[in-house]
Amino acid sequence: MVKKMKDYALVTIGCFIAAVGINGFMAANNIVSGGIGGLSLSLQAMFGWEAGTVALAINIPLLVLCYFFLGKSTFISTLYGSFIFPIFINLTAKMPSLTQNQLLGAVFGAIILGVGMGLVFMGNSSTGGTSIPIWILHKYTPLSLGVAMTIVDGIVVLTGLIAFKNIDTVLYSIIALLIIGYVVNLMIAGFQSSKNIMIISEKSAIIKEKVAEAANRGVTEIPIFGGYTGREKRMLMITVLTVEVPTIEHLAQKIDPAAFIIIMPATQVMGRGFSLHKSFEISEEDVLPPV
Repeated sequence: MVKKMKDYALVTIGCFIAAVGINGFMAANNIVSGGIGGLSLSLQAMFGWEAGTVALAINIPLLVLCYFFLGKSTFISTLYGSFIFPIFINLTAKMPSLTQNQLLGAVFGAIILGVGMGLVFMGNSSTGGTSIPIWILHKYTPLSLGVAMTIVDGIVVLTGLIAFKNIDTVLYSIIALLIIGYVVNLMIAGFQSSKNIMIISEKSAIIKEKVAEAANRGVTEIPIFGGYTGREKRMLMITVLTVEVPTIEHLAQKIDPAAFIIIMPATQVMGRGFSLHKSFEISEEDVLPPV
């Protein structure tokens, strides 16, 4: 129950922030940054329809498609955000534009909209809209999620060219679309991103022991052979949160200043210590020791 309340709070706050990004920065500067918000701005410019009402009207048939093509659970998780987002667009429609500069409107509007959408996704929901046909295309065609998103949001951005008949609008909208994607990725993965650390050292046994003590992380030993010497060595592999990297790096260099250290992004990490709570109980079925 507490988890659901937290999710609803994140979705509500996120939808409000996203609506402020649209009406406070993008609407007056004709920035059509993809998604249901961008499409509603284009239709508002072409026909004079209220943006929030347009977004709500578009969401209804898309939600029907969501139910039949993506399943009941996806439909339920999308339902709340799909209705609350257009409402907030209408409630903030009268707010004054915070800048008349189209570039600033694209950049800062995209940052604010991206933060809002990130909060919505963190609440295990979405605002519906174009994300529904994107997922349908991804599920029922060979298209990757990125390609499907490019096609759908690209069509939305092109409606901005039809609505505003200005190539600058399209170019600024593309900038905004890229920034939104970056900010959303940062919100979802950036703050909890992980790194894979590889350490080759003559003192690997000591480093392994100290890492387990200081960082409370498991260490995997991988046998390797030196390409020049042909000698067998041990390479340590440690997967940690990004914020833990300096601790491991400093510890290894303190023990062995000549240690060879490689730090690589770990785009998705699942298991104990990351997607599961840490546990110190050793199971016979464990592939790796508990961390």
